[in-house]
Amino acid sequence: MADSNLLRLGEVRAALRVVGECRDLGYDPALWLRHAFEGLCGLIAVRVVMGGEAHWVRPDGPITPFLSVQAGLSAAEEQEYYRYFRERKGGLQADVIAGQLKLVPSRNPILTRRQLLPDQTWYRSPQFEEYHRPTGIDHCIATLLDLPGGQAVLSGLHRAAGERDFSSRELRLVRLFYAELGRLIGPVLVLASDPYSPTQLTARVRETLQCLLDGDSEKQVAARMALSRVTVHQYVTALYRHYQVGSRAELLARVLRRKNLGG
Repeated sequence: MADSNLLRLGEVRAALRVVGECRDLGYDPALWLRHAFEGLCGLIAVRVVMGGEAHWVRPDGPITPFLSVQAGLSAAEEQEYYRYFRERKGGLQADVIAGQLKLVPSRNPILTRRQLLPDQTWYRSPQFEEYHRPTGIDHCIATLLDLPGGQAVLSGLHRAAGERDFSSRELRLVRLFYAELGRLIGPVLVLASDPYSPTQLTARVRETLQCLLDGDSEKQVAARMALSRVTVHQYVTALYRHYQVGSRAELLARVLRRKNLGG
């Protein structure tokens, strides 16, 4: 193995630091997954990371998304991404990279697009012509974490058009990152399909939860969010109902239990 392909200590530390930061956000799948994607953008210099959580039993099962997250797309590009797969016949099932990824026998495949699909096929595909070329993204690392019960966390790490393909060292770093992240999913990092996932709450109730996690009283939450104390109390009551607890102490204990399990 050439020295240039060996992981560098600084890279490993940076990857583990991002995983640790995700653990601190583990109660909210939208938060920790977006932070993971943003971290990957910095770790291996990618422009866009798109993915999320889905139910997908390979190789023949359909992809049923639970949570979609992205980092690096503008608002217009994100709208175009969802429009493309919403209007295209087959939706996500028609994704040519996912179509190859589902056939890989290994449990957690993490491969470059060129390892999955030759250039000739990729650059002639409607997906590249209709979405990737206009968006200005090209080379990709496709990742899939198979989880119990047919759950899966998927992502595509994309470089800007014209940039070089990924090196074997960068691919190895992504595999390390997802190996460490995957170890925490479930016991520490909440999935969107978890019965206590805050993804089922409204944005304002989730914001209230974050304020409580920051140590704010209901009075402080009201001031911070520019709401009446009556409204904040209603949001707190909604949190108690969602997490099936009867006090703030029980609420915080339930939300933070996975973080504590992470060591």
